[in-house]
Amino acid sequence: MTQTYPSGRIYAAGPRRLALRNQFNVLSALLFREAGMRHGQNFTLGYLASGIEPLVIVATIGLLFSALSRTPPYGSSLLLFIGTGVFPIYLFIHTSLRLRQPLNAVAQRQRFPIERPYDHILVHAVLHLVSSALVAFVFFGGLYLFLGVNAAIPGDPITAVVSLLVILLLGIATGVCNSVIARILPAWDLLWPAIARASLHFSGPYFVAAYLPPTSRDYFALNPVIHGVNWFRHAFYPFYPNQLTDHSYIMAVTLVLLFFGLLLEAGTRRYLEEKD
Repeated sequence: MTQTYPSGRIYAAGPRRLALRNQFNVLSALLFREAGMRHGQNFTLGYLASGIEPLVIVATIGLLFSALSRTPPYGSSLLLFIGTGVFPIYLFIHTSLRLRQPLNAVAQRQRFPIERPYDHILVHAVLHLVSSALVAFVFFGGLYLFLGVNAAIPGDPITAVVSLLVILLLGIATGVCNSVIARILPAWDLLWPAIARASLHFSGPYFVAAYLPPTSRDYFALNPVIHGVNWFRHAFYPFYPNQLTDHSYIMAVTLVLLFFGLLLEAGTRRYLEEKD
């Protein structure tokens, strides 16, 4: 099917629409398959169940701080402060963990020819974003409705959404890089989950990074996740200290990791296909 424009040029619009339709069908099929068949479980038992982990972390830290009679490092609600740190951190952690699976060598051998690794990256990222958003709505909405924490509704929702999307992209980029490392060093699949969860304590979930001593602050500033956490907290606390919030740094790290991750992923995938 062709279409002629006033300039006299002829464009083959049909194949483009057909390609877009096929791509949409592939993504839709993958979306329903992953949501309904993740490790033999449905969407609720698979993706949503993983949202319990940040809730448990928030509850555990909150109970510990309450038992120690600790006041919130910033603001009036301890649970809100901890939650604004834990949820973006776990968005990064779980995304970086899940993105290893659709890119590993076994998954690629079991894939149909019409499926591409990048389709799986997109589908896994969307599913995880949806599940994380649902759990976050329940948590922050619960603080507002049942505990009367008015600040649980972000005063700047655009900042909250943008910061979470950047953190999601950082998790995607890290997950792609992890998949490449795991092809070279299989033990990395066991090491990274422990490293990722240990990084929670260095990403500012229960302290204000700007209040750290200058020497320590310089080391913490190397962690891009902590910049994302502070960025997210600005949506809830308008006057949150911004000495350790560098938007350009976290975006630059994300783009660099994503570029080299995709480049190395394509190269190692071709090498494995030729080797087989």
